[in-house]
Amino acid sequence: MSRNGARPDLLVVGGGVIGLSVGREAARRGLKVLVLDRGEAGRGASWAAAGMLSPLAEVDVPGPFLDFGITSLRMYRDWVREIVEEVDAPVEYRECGKILLAFSPSDLDGLRKRKRLAERHSIPVTLLDSTGLEREEPALAPALSGGLLLEDDFRVDNRALVVALRESAHLGGVEIRTGTEVRTIQIEGDRAAGVVLADGTGISAGAVLVAAGAWSGELKGMPRPVPVRPVRGQMLSLAPTRPISTRMLEAADGYLVPRDDGRLLVGATMEEAGFREENTVDGTSRLLAVAHRIAPGLGSARVVELWSGLRPASLDGLPILGPDPDIANLYLATGHFRNGILLAPSTAASLGAAIAGDPIDPLPPEFLPGRMLAHEGSTKSS
Repeated sequence: MSRNGARPDLLVVGGGVIGLSVGREAARRGLKVLVLDRGEAGRGASWAAAGMLSPLAEVDVPGPFLDFGITSLRMYRDWVREIVEEVDAPVEYRECGKILLAFSPSDLDGLRKRKRLAERHSIPVTLLDSTGLEREEPALAPALSGGLLLEDDFRVDNRALVVALRESAHLGGVEIRTGTEVRTIQIEGDRAAGVVLADGTGISAGAVLVAAGAWSGELKGMPRPVPVRPVRGQMLSLAPTRPISTRMLEAADGYLVPRDDGRLLVGATMEEAGFREENTVDGTSRLLAVAHRIAPGLGSARVVELWSGLRPASLDGLPILGPDPDIANLYLATGHFRNGILLAPSTAASLGAAIAGDPIDPLPPEFLPGRMLAHEGSTKSS
């Protein structure tokens, strides 16, 4: 593939953190890249996230997701530094740690299981009893039974990150078009040839990457349906009268994430609500109850902002990454669910290199789009 000529080598459908990251990496490897986004690049699920970089909090069993997440986490410091140096803008990356909270003895038993899993992966953790937790975090509820301190869980201001990432991609030669809705993936024979926009305009390309998040399953022309659906997450932010913690705090029903400007993010609901991005009384009430349960002193905090986003959830909960098994030059990077911000560096490195034809370690087979054939078969037979 060549950077010469008007036709892009790679056309990316979706300008969120995943599409921008892979597009940026492909451009760094010599490809001419065009990113199309139906709205404003980076303002979908990537904007609505909390920016937690926390693989161990997402799963309690070993497997490809945890391995891929740990790899991405360990890439983050250098990846962010490169982006910041390129655009000369901060993104508030903080290696602050997280505490998983236990409200009961059974919760604490679950944290002991995660501690053993962390130790298998050489992740530094400390199990805290109620006294130890109170010593570490005196502003938390006295009813807590303990917690698990994850020392290597970090956070990033996801909104600042996608703004910087968009600028970094642009400076690297990536063309980004916003307000441009792709309706159909154009297939000619057994190869991806480009896309057709909602207004009927066709754009040809050497390769196509579907990174449209929750909307990936809505694209026409795909060789088979992409099994991704939207799962709504409502969030809010508070302005506490005094700081609660510099760490992230997570319980079974929600979490608190601090920002440097004093705000405290509270999240997040998980709702099967279709494509309705809205905040509800029930959702807001649940979030406020979570915040108050974790830290009763937040009762006097001011509510600053309410928002929601649509996470792209796959059938099996794993990302869908890699080349289509039947259509040449068609790639997918979707289904990251709650972990698009965390998995951006590893997704970009692996998939960007694969699209550019550079030798790399193979993507986890559990992530490959070919597994959708098995899901499709099981769905038809049920």
